Amino acid sequence: MEETHDRRRDIDAKQAIVGKILAETGCDTAILLVPAHLAWFSGGLNLRGLFAESERPGVTTNGKMRWLICSNADTQRLFDEELDGLGFMLKEWNWHTGRAQLLADLVQGKKVASDRPFPGLPLISDRLRSETRPLYASDRVRYIELAQLVSHALEATARTLKPGETEEEIAGQLAHRAFHRGIDVHAISVAADDRNRKFRRSGYTDATVQFSCTLQLTGVRDGLHATFGRSVTFELDAESAATDAACKLAGAYFALSKPGRTFGEAVDTGFRLLEGTAFEHEHRLNSPGYGTGWFPADELRKMNHDEPFVLHQPLVWQARLGSAAVVETVIVGPDGAEQIAEPADWPFKRIVVGGRAYDIPDRLVRTE
Repeated sequence: MEETHDRRRDIDAKQAIVGKILAETGCDTAILLVPAHLAWFSGGLNLRGLFAESERPGVTTNGKMRWLICSNADTQRLFDEELDGLGFMLKEWNWHTGRAQLLADLVQGKKVASDRPFPGLPLISDRLRSETRPLYASDRVRYIELAQLVSHALEATARTLKPGETEEEIAGQLAHRAFHRGIDVHAISVAADDRNRKFRRSGYTDATVQFSCTLQLTGVRDGLHATFGRSVTFELDAESAATDAACKLAGAYFALSKPGRTFGEAVDTGFRLLEGTAFEHEHRLNSPGYGTGWFPADELRKMNHDEPFVLHQPLVWQARLGSAAVVETVIVGPDGAEQIAEPADWPFKRIVVGGRAYDIPDRLVRTE
């Protein structure tokens, strides 16, 4: 299959990158156990079922060959449904003896690097950080599909929810639509009326929707995470000024989503745009965005140091003003954000920045 061929090609490229890191560190072998690194290296291995931390699979590579490390309880499914044709060999432990002994055998007499702290082993997590940010071509295909499914689930739920329903009931409807499309749920927020104004991470409660609702979903599939939000109101003028300002702010973030720009620039842009407005203090209440993709939310500033965006890096932007929220995941493009779930049958505002237009999801007004 062409899809398998493309995915294998990208895995080969990632294996070569790990091989280069091994050469830099003077090691023979790398062991990757962090779930995000496993998903990145394998191009989206999906784990199913209940795992203790010490039971989770990993991968090992010398830069030329690669092996899956897993329990005998998982081997058959992982090779049948996840890794068939992708060039992996196997290093297996029996479930009742545990992973620790196999790992001890793998490092015995070798120069081994790891992405988890082990006594005497070089730690390569920081070195892998820059490598996991951009999505490879086969990853982007699956990511765009994930994004469209997440936004579709949000929009379908927003179109059908009713005043009088609780946040918990609406969260259940949203989760059902996600699972129905093969999407695992990492996080859901449903904020009725003014809860979104008061709590920037609202979760969901037994509060009842009366005049508006904001929904947010972080969906997971193939190890990739995408986050979107949609808002609906049953009053024509509810929060229209806040929504207009949030859409403009989101447009500015989208325009900054190009290689070499930074999170700090987004923060400064937000302060400038909102200065002298009714919302000038709102920008201090939450982070404007995160890196995403193999991680659900990854800080873009480490130890007060901005990490420049790179081509094909996914970002989740969240422009929150009052009870209005515009939350979108985009991919860094050469001239600004690549929108991967543009609104179709959903209201939007066209925001033009630097001569480029972005269609920003608006609040859905339902007066029926």
